Amino acid sequence: MTITLAPPALQTEIKDALLAYLDALTLAEPIQARLWQQAEITLTQLSLLRELRQGPKTAGRLADALGISATSATRLVDRLERRGLVDRRRDTDDRRCVEIHLAPAGERLLGEIRVLRGTDLHAAVGSMTSAERRRLTAGLRRLVDLVRARSFSVERAG
Repeated sequence: MTITLAPPALQTEIKDALLAYLDALTLAEPIQARLWQQAEITLTQLSLLRELRQGPKTAGRLADALGISATSATRLVDRLERRGLVDRRRDTDDRRCVEIHLAPAGERLLGEIRVLRGTDLHAAVGSMTSAERRRLTAGLRRLVDLVRARSFSVERAG
């Protein structure tokens, strides 16, 4: 098997993009700490609750939406269910199908959490131009979609 390397200029662009991404990740650490302090919840758990705000989903659909394995989604749901933030309900038509629902306590928690408001990150994004925010949003969504697509295809092949 032959591995072909990208041209040096492309390698530099990739390295710069990945280092910028890692720098951006460090911005999430204080937000995660604040979130844990406020509600003893992780960013991934918060994402799951936000996903359920759109409507009930199976654990498999939650996993797909969050870009995590079905096993990880089930563990997250277990933790959130123990806290009364979500509940599982069997489909009345197909008892084999179990949907995860956002519980009233989960809805209240989502309404109370304001982890980004008032942060330096919020202020920095607010100071960007509209075009910069749109490019940032598009670029980040594209990155997430590409990584999730690769992870999904690897899971299916493995």
